[in-house]
Amino acid sequence: LNCRKGTMNKRYSIIISCIITAVLVYFLMLIITDDSDIDIIAETGATPVALAQRIPSEIFLSVDGLVKHEYSFSGKTLNAFATTRIRTQELSVDGKLIGTYSYIGIPVIHILEGVVPKKTENAVFDRPLDLIVTFISSNGNSAHYSYGEIVFADDALPVTLAFFREEIRASKNPKTYEKNIFKEGLKGLRVISPRDSDTGRYLDNVIKITLREPKVDYNILPKQQKGIKCVSSAITCLWNNTIRAGKFNNVNRQRKDNWFRTGHGRGFKGISNAEGYNLRSFLRRNFPECSSKNYFLFVACDGYRSLFSGREIFDTVQGAAMMILGTIDSKRANGGFMLAPVEDYFVDRNVWGLSYIIALDNI
Repeated sequence: LNCRKGTMNKRYSIIISCIITAVLVYFLMLIITDDSDIDIIAETGATPVALAQRIPSEIFLSVDGLVKHEYSFSGKTLNAFATTRIRTQELSVDGKLIGTYSYIGIPVIHILEGVVPKKTENAVFDRPLDLIVTFISSNGNSAHYSYGEIVFADDALPVTLAFFREEIRASKNPKTYEKNIFKEGLKGLRVISPRDSDTGRYLDNVIKITLREPKVDYNILPKQQKGIKCVSSAITCLWNNTIRAGKFNNVNRQRKDNWFRTGHGRGFKGISNAEGYNLRSFLRRNFPECSSKNYFLFVACDGYRSLFSGREIFDTVQGAAMMILGTIDSKRANGGFMLAPVEDYFVDRNVWGLSYIIALDNI
């Protein structure tokens, strides 16, 4: 019995010691923690608080146009999509500060991956790579993107339909920080384009996404011919009813090493070294008055097409890496010239046998 009592006393001593240690640590943390740090976290908005947000039930979104059927999403349905958190540094088109914000939203690729594009029977190209994605607000305003920059580009800073916004304020005296224009949250869906240098393509209260083809009137463009082998030895540039032979003099050369190539349909294609011409430099040489406001349609000799926004070409890090290739692994590219957005996740926007580039003012 005495042995048992001794053992029990030891256990009680250990338990009491642990309790005393925990209490001492707790009070020590209270002493060394600065209350201002707690206030800062509460004022700036900690990540766990932001991630708890949900889309209000009254919000809705539809997708129509060149799709298999019209899609409708309620707030409840949209809450089933995976979300992301993105911090933005926002300037207006004229360069004025709008502020710094944190958004919670649905990357648009998550929605479009479940939408089946369907073109008309007489379409000159049967894939969605030349489609425009137009976001329409409740008051009829719109913002335009290429289908490819949403679906085939990489996942960094995706075009996103945000439903929650909060200010990012300076951690020192956040209560008095007044440099953010927007103080309130979002009342609807706001399309944001974090890669863009300004908010020209941001749009509030989005209620609809429409997929459509651009307005292209050039009859000389080839229609899609699957299975043919053609080679491009020159590039024709078209803009405002003017047709010119593409020039490469004074166009900057460019190289891409260790280019990881994988296709959406057929998977891994290899890791290559590629050489050619910088796309921005080529466009500025051959379309001297073009800008990020234009859209560009690239067409191959077999009719394969891919549409790019001027924003993604001239206004992003990924655009700076885009090329017109001449050689891959020191061999001439199949089909001659080739458009290569080498920072895309998939290579589907590559245009082998590139023969025509059309600058579009109105889409």
